[in-house]
Amino acid sequence: MKLLKNFYNKFQNRFKTKSKSKLITLFLFALPFLPIFPYGRNSESIFLFGFIEGSVDNFYEIGLTAFNDESFLDNPSEYDKGKALYDLAFELKDPLPDPIEHKNYLLEKGMDKGLASCISLRDMFYVDYYQAIEYRRIMNKYVPSPVPIIWFGRSALVRWVLDSVSLPAVNSETYQELNNKCSKYKNIFPPKDYLKGDFSFKK
Repeated sequence: MKLLKNFYNKFQNRFKTKSKSKLITLFLFALPFLPIFPYGRNSESIFLFGFIEGSVDNFYEIGLTAFNDESFLDNPSEYDKGKALYDLAFELKDPLPDPIEHKNYLLEKGMDKGLASCISLRDMFYVDYYQAIEYRRIMNKYVPSPVPIIWFGRSALVRWVLDSVSLPAVNSETYQELNNKCSKYKNIFPPKDYLKGDFSFKK
């Protein structure tokens, strides 16, 4: 009887140890799916750790469906404004003006063809550049979530896709080509050697 009792006690202790281990494992596994990062709210944003600003009301929302149906952008509710990527969808609903239409408009007003081309491209790249900055600001606020796995998902699985469609249309090579072509029009484009610190308009 004593042997049987000892066996029962050992089995019971082993079962308790296994149960505790399983509970700890389950707890650690669940942590990344819970809102464990400290956060606060105001009427417009959430703030993680007191200073990292986020814009998405639903901690678990990824937001890729924001671009499937954009009808809510015409008359958005406060709920719609708190959706993931609402701000980006709102910014993207109006495309950039067509530089060819802009050029033709300037030609109709009697402007020189070369100057009209330079002004239309300058204005398009100017607006595109500042829109890209706005997209970046929106995406920076989109990513944070008190839920670690969602924060990671928004960063690693979604943000790289958005980066690929929100870069400015102009790069250093395009800029140099435009500058070579358009710097002859003083005060329209920067001087030809502006990047080298030469601010004079050379012929």
